[in-house]
Amino acid sequence: MLDSDECLQQVMAIRGALGATLVDYTSGLAVRSAGQMPSQDYVCAAEGVAAIVHATLGSAALATVGRPGQLDDIVITAGNGYHLLHFLADSPGTRLVLYLWLDRVLGNLAMAQRELSFTATELVAG
Repeated sequence: MLDSDECLQQVMAIRGALGATLVDYTSGLAVRSAGQMPSQDYVCAAEGVAAIVHATLGSAALATVGRPGQLDDIVITAGNGYHLLHFLADSPGTRLVLYLWLDRVLGNLAMAQRELSFTATELVAG
């Protein structure tokens, strides 16, 4: 069982982690942040994460049969690193996503995705 600060500490311990943010994607607000962000601005990063989530959830091509909008992760590969967005279980009145910016050279995408999922599960259990 983790609180949000401990969650971000664990996420930042992932090899190659550059920055992490817990984002309320319904409002686009950063709940907690650690490390650095690609834009050097946590507010801008949180708004960007929210925009990506809304675009993804609004896509009919990504809707799942029987459970629309139920995604586990969004992974973006870019020149400046990997960007992982992991959906947390719904909390009353809010929807959260855990965002990790991962270095392409130092990080291992598959391992980071697995560790991010495990850490998020511990956060939700709390």
